[in-house]
Amino acid sequence: MSATDYKCPKCGGGNFKRWKLPHPLVLHWILNPGLAFNEVVLGQRLPKIQLICKDCEGTLLDRAYVPCPSCHSMHWGRLWTRKRAFGNWRGVACPTCGASIPCLWNIFSLLILGISSPIWAVPYYLWFRSRPLKPIYESARGIPPNPSVITRKTWIVMGAAWGGLMWIAMSLLPALWSLGKGQISWMPVAVGLPLWALGGLAFGFFMWFFLGRKPRRTNQGEQDGAASQAKPGG
Repeated sequence: MSATDYKCPKCGGGNFKRWKLPHPLVLHWILNPGLAFNEVVLGQRLPKIQLICKDCEGTLLDRAYVPCPSCHSMHWGRLWTRKRAFGNWRGVACPTCGASIPCLWNIFSLLILGISSPIWAVPYYLWFRSRPLKPIYESARGIPPNPSVITRKTWIVMGAAWGGLMWIAMSLLPALWSLGKGQISWMPVAVGLPLWALGGLAFGFFMWFFLGRKPRRTNQGEQDGAASQAKPGG
């Protein structure tokens, strides 16, 4: 279905911006090798399609929805990352109909999964494949939970958490691995700490810049006045 076939749960409109390939943020998720850690180890997934309402007020996160292609329900995108952000290795389900919601795959995640398939393939097909997917959120009597308020602290914590995880994965764990071989060097650990701290701050700023800012909307009256002045004799 196209974006015009859905309706915004907040304003009832159908004017959406569709986030899918080749959107830059979607490409970033697919091509960034660092995000393979999020998918393969942490089980963090991103929906293939997100719809951004153009008529509602607020930040991009407040206007982002995840559509279900099976029952055509619209789910608030912020609830995707509330308490179910991780542990979704097989994907997530629609809380309304239970159908799977299509998710993206990082190309490096697919490479890692392909190489390691002799380890996980048999347990997956014998046990995990038939288990139901976790829904995006747990509703109470059909009512979705209220997402937490996003503040400046939210973006700082998000950046710090990402930078800390990357420092552990890219600097600390390789050093500990070399410790068992008797060839440990703590220099990459010490150098990696400030580098990943700056990387975490940059990541938090990047997420705020694209997701947390309120768009500047021109007043409709000002637009009409500018349009009338642009007409001959206006």
